[in-house]
Amino acid sequence: MKRMKLPLLYILSVLFSVLPVLIYFIVNHDRYIRSVPEGIKLLFGAIFVIAILIIKALGFLKIKSSIAFFAGLLILSYLLESIISDIVVFSLLALVGEILSAVVRIFIRKEKEKKSYQKTESAVKSAIESISGRV
Repeated sequence: MKRMKLPLLYILSVLFSVLPVLIYFIVNHDRYIRSVPEGIKLLFGAIFVIAILIIKALGFLKIKSSIAFFAGLLILSYLLESIISDIVVFSLLALVGEILSAVVRIFIRKEKEKKSYQKTESAVKSAIESISGRV
C-alpha cells in the first residue's frame, strides 16, 4: 500500500482539479450539448483539458512561449465554445478544484520528502554497519 500512496495522491490531485467542473457540467449537460457536433467538440475540449491537467499535476507544464499559450487558448475556446457563456461559474469551480488539488499536492510533497528521508536513512545505516564491521 505504501508504494501506491504517491500514485494515488497524484490521481486524487487530478480528480480534485476536474471534479467540481465535471459535476456542474453533468448536472447542466442539456444546456451545453444541443447537437452531436457540439457534443463532439466538447468531448475533444474535455480531453484536451484533462490532458493539460494531468501534465500539470505531474509537474511537466511549463509554457515558455506566448505563441504556444495563445494557440492553446484558441483551441480551447473553439472546442469549449458552447460553455463559454458560463465561464464565471466554471472558473469558480476550477478555482475550488485547484485549491483542493493544492492541498493534495502538499501531501504529495510530504510523501516525497518522507521517501527521500527513508532512502537517506537506510544508506547511512548500511554505511555505518559496513564501517563498524557488523553485517
